[in-house]
Amino acid sequence: MRSPSGPFRDRSGAKNAALADMVPHLERGFAWLYSDNSRDSLLLLTLSEALLQKDPDLCVLLSLPQAALLNIPPLERRILLSTEEQTPLHARQMLAQGLHPAALLMAVQTLPVALIRYLGRHHIPIFAIEAQGPVFDTRWQYLPGFRRSVLSQITRVFVPAPDAQAAWLARGLRAGALTVCGRLASTPTALGCNEAEREALAGALRLRPVWLAAGVPEREEAVILQAQREALRESHRLALILHPMDRMRGTALKAMFGAQFQTALRSEDELLTPDTQVYIVDTEAERGLWYRLAVACYLGGSLTNDGATLSPLEPAGMGSAIVHGRYFGRHADAFDLLRSARATRMIQSAGALGAAICTALRPEQAADQAHRGWQVISEGYEATETVLEAVLQAVARARQA
Repeated sequence: MRSPSGPFRDRSGAKNAALADMVPHLERGFAWLYSDNSRDSLLLLTLSEALLQKDPDLCVLLSLPQAALLNIPPLERRILLSTEEQTPLHARQMLAQGLHPAALLMAVQTLPVALIRYLGRHHIPIFAIEAQGPVFDTRWQYLPGFRRSVLSQITRVFVPAPDAQAAWLARGLRAGALTVCGRLASTPTALGCNEAEREALAGALRLRPVWLAAGVPEREEAVILQAQREALRESHRLALILHPMDRMRGTALKAMFGAQFQTALRSEDELLTPDTQVYIVDTEAERGLWYRLAVACYLGGSLTNDGATLSPLEPAGMGSAIVHGRYFGRHADAFDLLRSARATRMIQSAGALGAAICTALRPEQAADQAHRGWQVISEGYEATETVLEAVLQAVARARQA
């Protein structure tokens, strides 16, 4: 990565390495997603992935509280910053180097007034979502005309219901800047895949039951091995797709599982054959492919204190029957949403995983869970698409400028 000219520095003069590192990736414009709280951080995390899927050339700057940044899986064109470190000074430094955001999308409990006013003066579209009403982060709000002047910089506010309009209008937002779009859910846009690749792999797996262990941390690898051994006793043609959280674990996993099963490693271009019992997929950005091939999916990390590494809404959107442990991590809201609809199967111990997978693979069980999961996913889809379209239109206009 080449060094940017004029590295960013904070008020103390210390180099801000995170901002300096992101400069080369932002030169073609970017969407800035900003949240000051954990609940909305999950929503913006999902929206960031959806934006990157819809526009692979887009770069997303995701500013979240430090606690919300932990264990977020890396994506090539998504750059993370902590809102604890984020200041309007950073925005000025970016703009000074020609790094103009195409849009700012906020999901906040308190409006970042200084940031809004600075970006607004540079005519950068600003969108707000999920807020029932504007709360300002400064005591200057009580000055005559202050709130109206800040709100005049916001391009559009997407509110979940008509009763949320009154608070915004009372504080001075113009009526034309309000859109009632419904409640956004933290449900990801369906992950894409290479259709030709899917057909080829589906052909190799034809008539075989398939389960996926997704986002598996190293401490659970032995659990997956034992579960596959137990499940094979009930279904001798069962195939496991093993997706490790750490892609660098591929070679070690091949040695570990290869001692007991017919194993293939994707990063080495080894073919998936009718005899393959374990297919280790140590590659990036292909989860949509694995979800589509698997009837049942175990979500890695949910049997250990660290919690699930991936959102259960991903496999639910692909029609996969979900099995998980009792540690939800940062995806607790998503798990609760699906569990309330009886769209998942929770186990209490690692020893129960093999039997739970066998149950989830049964056609009637898999079909019921897939239907319930899809009902959850479909809620909030239209509202999410409305917000995404607004951001992408701003990106398109910025590219034409």
